[in-house]
Formats: sequence, structure tokens, C-alpha cells
Amino acid sequence: MEDDAQSVKTSASLSGLSCNRSGEGTISETFSSSYLAHHDSNIPEASRSGTMSGSLSKLKKELGLVSAVSLIAGTIIGSGIFLTPNDIVKQVGSPGMALLVWLISGIVVLFASLCYAELGTALPASGGEYTYLRHAFGGLPAFLYSWVSCLVVRPVSGGIILLTCADYITRPFYGGDCEPPALTSKLIAIALLAFITCVGCLSAQWSANVSSLLLFVKLLAIFFLIVLGIVSLSQGHYGNLEHGFQNTTIKIGTLAFSFYDSLWAYDGWNNANYVTGELKDPKLLPVALAIAVPLVILCYLMVNVAYLSILSMAAFINSQAIAVDASQKLIGDAGLVIMPLLVAASCCGAANGTLFAGARVSAESARRGDLPRILGLIHDSHCTPITAIIFQALMSTFYIVAVPIDALILFFSFVSWLFYGACMVIVIILRFREPALPRAFKVPLVLPVVVALFAVFLIITPFYQYPIKSSSALAFMILSVPLYFIFVSRRLLPSIGPKLDKASSWSVRAVQFFLDAS
Repeated sequence: MEDDAQSVKTSASLSGLSCNRSGEGTISETFSSSYLAHHDSNIPEASRSGTMSGSLSKLKKELGLVSAVSLIAGTIIGSGIFLTPNDIVKQVGSPGMALLVWLISGIVVLFASLCYAELGTALPASGGEYTYLRHAFGGLPAFLYSWVSCLVVRPVSGGIILLTCADYITRPFYGGDCEPPALTSKLIAIALLAFITCVGCLSAQWSANVSSLLLFVKLLAIFFLIVLGIVSLSQGHYGNLEHGFQNTTIKIGTLAFSFYDSLWAYDGWNNANYVTGELKDPKLLPVALAIAVPLVILCYLMVNVAYLSILSMAAFINSQAIAVDASQKLIGDAGLVIMPLLVAASCCGAANGTLFAGARVSAESARRGDLPRILGLIHDSHCTPITAIIFQALMSTFYIVAVPIDALILFFSFVSWLFYGACMVIVIILRFREPALPRAFKVPLVLPVVVALFAVFLIITPFYQYPIKSSSALAFMILSVPLYFIFVSRRLLPSIGPKLDKASSWSVRAVQFFLDAS
């Protein structure tokens, strides 16, 4: 997710914010539709009290099949393919098993995306997990999703991508055999984050343009690696592919972590249904998914084959920048320059898109009342969600500095698949509870059952191998529950409600004074 999926969503259907001349910012549906649509129809009147108002416009239904396939494939392909392949081999022990993990993950993603597409057509006014959870289970699960998305999912995703970007930027300066200092990579990641944050605060259109430009670079990097793999195989270099399934070691905990790593590279599949409202015919969505997801699976398998055919097993496992090492070995020092630039640029664009849309999700949640109102403030001149952008940047900085990247992937994947699994259950529930809901198509019920069971496997099994890391993610979720009853529903400690409102109003006025926001 890694969430670099936002880089395509940004360029395709995010245009930013609209401001009226009175200074009140409104979040337009052009960006909301790419991650979420307006949820007021699903929110009780009481829950809307005290939230900030917004205005939305009608989306144009102008996307055909080719456009939908391109958007979905570009949304899924991200920085994970440059980061996790050797970690997967470490977990499972053999190249054959690693390729099988990539294939199984892709199939699960295909099943899950089709289930999400059914939800998207059954609830066409919705915009993602928030509405699905509120519609099926009520306000608490929806709040938890908003809270965790703001504090964990989006900032962690951006942090992982920027750390990957920084590693590839520093690679040419230290040579192929030298490992850049961790501090250097973290400082570069923070500097890139500061740049992206400044751009995001100053102009939504600038952010969208950056993501559009660097999307092309990302796809170019994938194509370049596939060509290198074809060249290597044509020269008779089969490398690790000859070992097949030798030395395969399967443990429940490590197997789950290998799926975490591969699914991180596939993350973004859940955003496919957000283009439903812009398709000429909603029935095109399952067709587009059936084309786009297998296309991504094929690309990922081919890139992994390229890595495995070019590098020795020792070089493959120990590589800290596998795309650079593979290209350098095949084309020499030119690979040490070309590939780092391609990967770094693509990661930077992905991080920009992730943080761009993530800040708007936080701002919209604040305007609904699920997050502190201060996060919903819009800059009067630049018409950007400036407080949400700054807050997200601070959270990403914390994760970059304080948390190892493997722990970040675990935290991100655990939380994400908890909600993905819940949405699979919602597909089953709505079939029986609301059979009359209009659906453009229906998936066989076996698909959400399979994905839900797979999600349970991903959530439970890491506790055997890494109980402390897994427990920390679960504890964060549990500790968030009282916040809902204190700050949102006001059922817990209601006497402090007026004090909270007063403190919130004071903080909002202070920020409005210093940041020229409203």
C-alpha cells in the first residue's frame, strides 16, 4: 500500500478542493469519489451536528473498459515490487515457493476486488470501507476505520514508500556493494516528506500533476525490469529458477508474513470500486478487474523471474535494493544510475498520491465528526486541507524515525486485512439481510468466504511467530474503542462533553489565526 495506489487515483479523478469566497472550504466529489463519496445519507442527523459542511457535484460517467483497466492496473502496481521480493524468499526458503506466494496473493486480490465491486454497485453512493462498515455494523466500526486510517494506514504507507525511495536515491552514491547508513535514508525520507507536504499545502493541482507525471516513471521501471528478465533468460541465465522448490521451509507465522509482503505490493486493489460512479456502465467493472488484476499478477511474476534469473541466491537474499542490483549486474554501472532514478521517482510519486488522498480522507472524517474538527480546516487561499496534511506528515515522520520498516509492513497489513475481512463478511450479510439491494452483478458466495478465511489466517497466525508486534497492532485497535464513546457518541463521560467542545473550539480558532484556514 502499499497505499501508493493513490498516485493513479489522484491523477484520474482527484482535482482537490473548491473554496467559496466567504472562506469556507468544501471538499468536492472529484477527490472524494476516488477514495470516498459523501456519506451524509448514511450518517444519522445527530452524528452530523457540529461537523463542517461540504458541497459535492455530479460525476461524469465517461470511463470505458480500456480506461478502467489502465486505472485499476496503475492503481495496484506500486513500490512494493521493488522492496519485498527477497524478504518473501527469506520467509519461505525457495524461489518456487516465493513465486507461488505471489500467485496466490494475486488470486486472493482478484477475488477480494470482485467482492468489493459488488459492494460498490450495491451501495453506489458510498465511497469505501467507512460506509460499508457503518451500513452493516453501525458507527463504532466505521469510526475505528476512520481513526486507524488517519493514524496508521495512510501515514505508515507513506513512510514505507518514502524509506524505499530514500534507499534507492542513496544507492548510486555508495555503490552496489555498500549499504547506505540508516540515518541517511531516514533523513532523505523526511526531506522528501517535507517537500511533498509543502506542495500539498500550496496546491492540490500541483500534487495531482506530480502524481500524473511520476506514474509514467513507475510503469517504465516495471517495463524496464521485465525487459532485463527477458534478456537474461534469452541468454540462458536461469539462475535460481533451476532450484525450484528446493529448501522450502514453511512455518505458519513466516508464511503469513510472506503473504503480508506480497499483499503489500498488491495493495490498492480495494480502490478499484471507487471508479464505479464514473464508468459508462457499472457492469464494466468486473470485466475490467478480470483483465487488470491478472495483468498485474503477470507483471509481478515476470519481475520476480527477472530478479531470480539475474542474481545468485546469496545476492538475491542479501540485496537491500534488489532492482538496482539486478540491473547493475546485467547492464553494468548504467544500471546503478538508471534504476535508482526510476524507482526513486516512482516511489516519490506514489508517496505523494498516498499522502494527497490520505489527508483528504482525514479532512472528510473530521467534517463528519469522527475525527477532531481541527483536522477539517481548509486553507482560505490555497483551498487545501492544510491541518490534515500537516498532521499526516507528522505521523509519517514518527513512523519513519521510530519504527523499523518490517514492523511498519506488519502493522499496516494487520490493520488493513482486519477491515478487508470485515468487508467480505458484509458481502455475505447483505446478501441475506438486504437481498433487494440493486446489484450490477453478484459474485459467487464462495469468493467472500475464501477471502474472509484468508484474512482470518493473516490476522491470527502472526501471533505465533511475532506475538509482541502483532499484539501492539491489536492493542491500538482496542484502545481506540473508548475514544468513540467519549468523543463521538458521548455515551462515556458525558459530563466532559462541554469541556471538550470548548477546547476544540479554542484549538480551531488558534489554528485559524496562524494558518489562515477555516
